[in-house]
Amino acid sequence: MKVVQTFWTGNKSLLENGFGWINPQYHLMSWALSCLSLKEHYEDIVLYTDSNGYKVFAELLELPYKEVIIQYDNLHCPEPHWAYPKIVTYSLQKEPFIHVDGDVYLPKGLDHNVERGGLIAQNLEIGSSYYKNMMNDVLQRNISMPDYLREELAKDSIGSYNAGILGGNDLDFIQKYCQTAFEIIENNHLNDMNSQKVHINNNIFFEQILFYALSNTDNKPVTTVLDYSVRDNGYTYNDFCDFYKYSRVTLMHILGGHKRNQRICELLGKTLLYKYPEYYKRVLELFPYSHKRLRDKNKCSITPNLTSQMCIAAYHDHLDSLSAKWRKISNEDLYNQKKSSSAYVGFLNAKRGIQNLCVLSRNPYLSVFEIPKHWPLEAKRLLRDRINKDMSFDNFDIVCIPSLLDKGFKEIIIKDLCYNILNLLKEKQTFGRLLEELLPLFSFEIKKDEHQVYRLVINELEYLFYHGLICVESN
Repeated sequence: MKVVQTFWTGNKSLLENGFGWINPQYHLMSWALSCLSLKEHYEDIVLYTDSNGYKVFAELLELPYKEVIIQYDNLHCPEPHWAYPKIVTYSLQKEPFIHVDGDVYLPKGLDHNVERGGLIAQNLEIGSSYYKNMMNDVLQRNISMPDYLREELAKDSIGSYNAGILGGNDLDFIQKYCQTAFEIIENNHLNDMNSQKVHINNNIFFEQILFYALSNTDNKPVTTVLDYSVRDNGYTYNDFCDFYKYSRVTLMHILGGHKRNQRICELLGKTLLYKYPEYYKRVLELFPYSHKRLRDKNKCSITPNLTSQMCIAAYHDHLDSLSAKWRKISNEDLYNQKKSSSAYVGFLNAKRGIQNLCVLSRNPYLSVFEIPKHWPLEAKRLLRDRINKDMSFDNFDIVCIPSLLDKGFKEIIIKDLCYNILNLLKEKQTFGRLLEELLPLFSFEIKKDEHQVYRLVINELEYLFYHGLICVESN
């Protein structure tokens, strides 16, 4: 059977907004576990989303969907009506399907008898004052609706089907259901951002209660994944959220406030880590600024809106980790390194032919902190001015080395040419060879003047020598 899922971001960042979860990280872990649990039993899994969702789910997390369809970039929908894009997805299906929410996990897949059902839902719900109060709110806003639906809302116990899973083989009924929902939404201007009738309670109304009322009116039986009914406010931790039972249960569904339960979220993470460790790691790497040891700018091409304080803190964390590592270096070793790095005057004063034969190497203890391009300009300038107020450029990186003197380390700002020299000197090489490898990095106009290239490189080498970042030895 085809399985579909829906996620509409509403132009909100998946890395900054938790979409009801305690934080964005656990939200993405839930989607990963939902998709991966489905993939254990179904090949044809399709996600309908927008460009923001595609970037994270398909490109960064690489979740194993058969297809990810960008459907909702221009969706006209108020933020509270998160069920509306789900109904759009239902209406787009041309073959039997089940739709599974991103907070639903199916460790065992569905029973084949369930998959054969004309209409399929997660479970029947028994209405209590919980839904009754919600629907009284709907009635007070004078929303027009079919008579059979109004009669259902008038009952003390309002019936509904939980739409954590919804679908079936009766596509004609599903199309009728979707069109009815669309008519209710359109006739009541529920997609009008400024309408007084927009409210989160409408989701239960035009998705779950409508499905129940219309299937009853048309005498259409509904096959449920769970063979028992649940009170509308009865989705308990033990029955739906206990990850210790993950391998034994038919279905788990982390509804509503359970998404903000720290214990549930941590057990969700442990379950994903145990069963799908690679995907757990991918999720964590999308949040480098939440995890000090995972801060690697190359892991994530989408970044949250960083404050200058966050950026400076990331750099200080880098310094702290280096300082801890450098404490293992003896004073004698640092003294010897400082002595080696001071023996460069002869190289600078030598003739070109002798220079070409001299071997250059870089300080074995140095560490380059590459300033991420997405850092705000204010953060870059604050850091630059703290290290060297005399420098005025905005594009730079920072080299850190341990030192015997002062605070125990030095910070040196470098530009692109110095960066490239240090990169090429990861392995010792002669000055002549280094010059050959640097030549392609210059513009065509500069390369025409070989002496100009030589002088530019010598000037940068003097800067690196002076700060103890490289050493020279005669060959």
